[in-house]
Amino acid sequence: MKSISKLLGILGLAALVPLAQAYDSSKGDFLLQADQLQWEASAKTQRQLVHEDSAYRVKTVRLRIPPNTDLPPHGVKNGYFIATVISGTLQVGFGKTFEDGGLKTLPPGGVFSHPDSQEHYARTGAEPVVLQVTIIEGEKPEQRHAH
Repeated sequence: MKSISKLLGILGLAALVPLAQAYDSSKGDFLLQADQLQWEASAKTQRQLVHEDSAYRVKTVRLRIPPNTDLPPHGVKNGYFIATVISGTLQVGFGKTFEDGGLKTLPPGGVFSHPDSQEHYARTGAEPVVLQVTIIEGEKPEQRHAH
């Protein structure tokens, strides 16, 4: 779970980890209405924990990024993530250096991801952006098989 904490910390979300309530998959179905989620403020973003299941090493968060915000390069180091733009328009680029020329526009419904060895950076325009990000941790190093 170290890389999840690192990704959340880069996005100003380190305080989210203690707030997380683990989902117990043995208890059955999971349902959460939008009005049951509470936004928590951090340095650059607001966030909501949507779902976490430590047994499957998966966490879903919603991020609200203010207008005219640049997020520096960041990414997961073990496992992968998939991000979906819920509202607003996000510009996203890939690499370890923030480059204006590398930004691509994602409207609502747009999705992005990349390998765990890659990083991405982002910019919002005149309106806030809401993202939903699901992070799936990879195997712990001691669980990996040598091939």
